Amino acid sequence: MVQTRRSFIRSLAGVATLAPFVAGLPTTAHAFAQETIPAAEGTTDLASLVRSAVLSSPAPDRRAQAAIDGTMARLEGLVLDHARGRFILVNIAAAEVVAYRDGREELRSKVIVGAGRTPTPRLTSIVPSVRINPPWYVPASIEPSVRASGAGGFRRVNGRLVQPPGPRNPLGPIRIGLVDSQAVFLHGTSQPSLFAREGRTLSHGCVRVERIFELAAWVLDLPPEALRAAAATGRTLELAPPEEVRVALAYLTAWPGGDGQLVFHPDPYGLDRSPPRRGPRIPPRPVLPEPAVGQGASFDEPA
Repeated sequence: MVQTRRSFIRSLAGVATLAPFVAGLPTTAHAFAQETIPAAEGTTDLASLVRSAVLSSPAPDRRAQAAIDGTMARLEGLVLDHARGRFILVNIAAAEVVAYRDGREELRSKVIVGAGRTPTPRLTSIVPSVRINPPWYVPASIEPSVRASGAGGFRRVNGRLVQPPGPRNPLGPIRIGLVDSQAVFLHGTSQPSLFAREGRTLSHGCVRVERIFELAAWVLDLPPEALRAAAATGRTLELAPPEEVRVALAYLTAWPGGDGQLVFHPDPYGLDRSPPRRGPRIPPRPVLPEPAVGQGASFDEPA
């Protein structure tokens, strides 16, 4: 069952150790939009930010021009107004996520993205829910390699290989869901030391977020301390955002920095060297749906 912000706050307030984190929080939640609203005429899309930065930046060299051309080609047709409401941009090339509210940057974090053989797809989506202490339903495509690794602590549930929540769970303490995302999510990690690497193309396609508590709290409009306290209980909870949060996973090797000048990022997937092509670089794969919290196996106890 997906909880609303109101019911979550009430449940925390009923636990003595968590009550200090929720005292005085408002409980009114907005209706959650199920469909992405097209940007209105005259709004600012992502491509326009690159065009503005090009005009205010020095003349690019050959490599920089390839990055600009590649980025603009990949943004073609992607009409997303970052200046309206809450918007999360994952820049795959930069291995970074930025959260915007009404056009203002409010949070930035390192991320780990897909390796060259298992790239993170380019897509747009919305956040349906945030799951605290998520079990990991191993994708069928990587189950053989997971079993061959000899890793322990897994269970077989309704034919699926599942790892319960806990310190060894690769999703970490929180998973931010995405709609129609080829089983790609934003989540934490059981190996935070990997964020110190300069090259962070290491995952099977999902996006591991260094500041996952802060990002999830931003999505839910809650204090990070409340989510940390909830995670410490070991219970699996699923929470709905109080308002629409739009997400874009984009591959931007040329992107404006805080000063408006273009910043050029590595091209780990080699997309600037290949002819532009629209859409995700990996084909959709069959995805088995995960049961909602409260259905199927229970993982309320810490692993």
